Parts: sequence; structure tokens; C-alpha cells
Amino acid sequence: MAGKKTVSMQDIADELGISKVTVSKALNGKDGVGEELKQKIFQSAQEHGYILPDYGQRRAKKVGIVMSDRFNSGDAGKFYMGMYEKIIAELRKVMCASMMITPTRESLQSDLDMLERKGTVDGLILLGILDRKVRDAVDTIPLPKVYVDVYDVTHKSDSVVTENIYSAYELTDYLIQKGHKDIGFVGTVGGTTSITDRYLGFMRGILETGRAPNQEWVIPDRNEDGAAIELMLPERLPTAFVCNCDETAFRLVKTLKAKGIRVPEDISVVGFDDDIYAELCEPALTTVAVNIEEIGKVAAKRMMRYMERTRRRPGEVFRILGKIIYRDSVKEIKE
Repeated sequence: MAGKKTVSMQDIADELGISKVTVSKALNGKDGVGEELKQKIFQSAQEHGYILPDYGQRRAKKVGIVMSDRFNSGDAGKFYMGMYEKIIAELRKVMCASMMITPTRESLQSDLDMLERKGTVDGLILLGILDRKVRDAVDTIPLPKVYVDVYDVTHKSDSVVTENIYSAYELTDYLIQKGHKDIGFVGTVGGTTSITDRYLGFMRGILETGRAPNQEWVIPDRNEDGAAIELMLPERLPTAFVCNCDETAFRLVKTLKAKGIRVPEDISVVGFDDDIYAELCEPALTTVAVNIEEIGKVAAKRMMRYMERTRRRPGEVFRILGKIIYRDSVKEIKE
């Protein structure tokens, strides 16, 4: 390419021996171009001073990812950190910078002042459940937002969540097909939108059998602040439990074993998420694997679309299907 000539997409395409359409897709962050080729296209564009269509002489976009500080460490944090890494990887593909914000009640005001300062970030991705006071305050910030693994209760922004209701229904139906008629649910209904959705899926499975759910077998697992509480088991137990997450399933198995109850020989247990607790549990948990990669991809794309053009219509909910992983925590009951 000539030294001082204005570089075009066709120049880049000719140099790499590819089509102009492929170059356009890569530079505009669209699907259909492999990662290795995409990097070659960006490298060629940068070497020859091509003005990128979404960035060029304008300031590159920057996204703030707001996440509870309790997800920064420990086993419980690995699930959300994995999701966070997928999101920033997708943002990098379109040359979009990111920064993590973990506000607490103590740091909230200074974090809000920073986020509202013009030019700090161009949009916010809210990842997972936040402290209620923190979330209410962040909701008021006049920036484009995308909610991940939680619904936007204001219905103004997009939400990207796992398809919880049908997946929990499938888990419940799996237990029913294995011969279980007495099935309980472990999770504080109303504690989070995910728990409530998973409970609704569980309820659908039970109701389809023509039986009414036994409320004694619906066991809370956390308080209103989201902190784990002791699992209080009823005197008469079902033959299986659907748990709202793998961490709760892991705790339930420990609680049952402490009472001399074997899993799955005496009681079957299933979880949700396919996180570290599914592997740590003995026996390994049957669970729903959340598609973290697709959630990260959709969240990043919606964020970029929001920042590119302001929308005034209500937000959409994108439900990403999970997949049941069958392991050793379920026993078939033969009549």
C-alpha cells in the first residue's frame, strides 16, 4: 500500500487476499470472521493507519462492569468471574475497554461520583445480584445499561439471563422420569429473580404429575441480604431435591450426610449452574450448565448497540439456554 494514500477496506482485503465484506465484518465487530483472521485484519488496519469505523478519531468506548465485591474471591466468585472474563473478551474484540467496579455501601457515594463524571465510562453492565441499596443507586445513573444474570426491574434496559424456568422444569421432569414422586425445592423463593424462575420451573414439573407441591419441602437457603443460612430439613423428607444452585446443593448434601442420609441411595439431589461446587460435591452433581460464553457474547453485543445509538423503547430479555449435565447424584427408583 502507498505510504501516504488514504487506506481503504479494499486495500486491506487485497493485502490479505480476502474479500472486502470480510474486512468490513471484522472492523465492525460482526460475526462470521474467525478470531485469528480478525486479529490479522486489525493488525493490518493499525499498521497502515486505517481509521476504524467505530473508533477512528473518536475516543474508544469504555464499559464499566458493576459486580458485587463478594464475587471477587473464593469458590462462589469463580462463576461470576468466569462470566466477567467472557464479557471483557467479547468487548476487546471490538476494541472496547472495560473497568470493574465493586461498590459497597461504604464506597457507594464515591463510586457513583466517579461513574457520573463525564467521560469515565460510556455504559454499564450490571453483573449478578447487587446489594439492594447499591443497585437502586446504580439504576439512577443516566448511562446505557445491560443487566446480566438478573432482570432489569425497570424494564428500560436489556437483560441477559439463563433460561431458568424451562431448565428447572427439565431437571424436575428428569427426576420424575427416574421414578421420583416426592420432590422438594431448596432455595429462598423471592430471594432473587433466578431462584424464583427456577422455582416456577420446578412447580410446573410437579403440577404436570397431578400432584400438589408439599410446602414443607420448599426450604429457604439464604436471608434477605443473600447470605447463606442453615438448611432446616423437615422431619419427613422427599426422595429428591431440586436445588436453585450448585452451592446450595453442595451444602444440602453435607447436611444430609451429617444426619446419616446417603446421596443418592436415600435421596437424590440436583443443582444448577455447573460451577465449582458441582465438581467438589460427593457424589458429583447432576446440574444445568450455564452457557457463560454465549451470555458474555450477547451482553457485550447489546452493550455496544446501546452505546452506538440511544434507544427509547423498553428493554428486551435475552434468555440463553443451558444444558443438563448428568452425573452421579440421582438414583432411579424402581417400583
